[in-house]
Amino acid sequence: RTDNKVIMPEENGNRTAVFEKELPPDVPPSIPPVTPSEPEYTPNWLNSRDHVSYIIGYSDGTVKPNAGITRAEVATIFFRLLTDGARERFWSEANTYSDVAAGSWYNIAVSTLSNMGILGGYEDGTFRPNASITRAEFAKIAVSFFDWADVYAVNSFVDVRDSAWYANYVAVAAKIGLIEGYGGNVFRPDATITRAEACTIINRTLGRNPDADHLLPVGRMNTWPDNADTGVWYYAQIQEATNSHDYRWIGDIEQWTAKLADPDWDKLQY
Repeated sequence: RTDNKVIMPEENGNRTAVFEKELPPDVPPSIPPVTPSEPEYTPNWLNSRDHVSYIIGYSDGTVKPNAGITRAEVATIFFRLLTDGARERFWSEANTYSDVAAGSWYNIAVSTLSNMGILGGYEDGTFRPNASITRAEFAKIAVSFFDWADVYAVNSFVDVRDSAWYANYVAVAAKIGLIEGYGGNVFRPDATITRAEACTIINRTLGRNPDADHLLPVGRMNTWPDNADTGVWYYAQIQEATNSHDYRWIGDIEQWTAKLADPDWDKLQY
């Protein structure tokens, strides 16, 4: 006898007869518990399908991954990554900021994203386009593309006060996998975010997941002298940000399959 089956051997030992043992009618069938999976968080208004480049290098041929990034540059990047429908729907050339002139190179990006409610200014009526953006400010912008108000998140960073204006944005950004902290559960909210850190958060916001071993050969993609060390943590993230490409998924990692032409973003903004 084994479990619910009774095995009856015949005399010659070559055959067996199997009888199913019926459960009593008052015994429910055994159903294994279902472990709930984490929900998938999808951004609104962003083109997360096409892996287009959104960072342009400097005139000296560098990309400066460890340099800071300004508020105007961040606005321009996210403006580039909007879907065509979102860009058309929210397009604006006007804003209420005292320091964002109509003829400035970042005006349309700042005005459009402000019209969407993604960006905001300061109490004195300024936007401060040339100021470096902090890690907390950047987390808030990235989270704003999601239905963040519906996400329950608990802050785990020791240097993020519950009373801080950015506390919930940072908690949600960590919850949905956009940001990570430093050792000791430190986030450094007021520190200037680097271009490499910004690109990493943007890639995560878009659902991109580049891997240094699954890019194109060096001769077939844009490369940078200050992003040549494939062992640096941000190498693939910067390559993702600066190369338009086709791809396929290997599990949850991108395999690049072809280099595509990079968009002419100047035509879009003016």
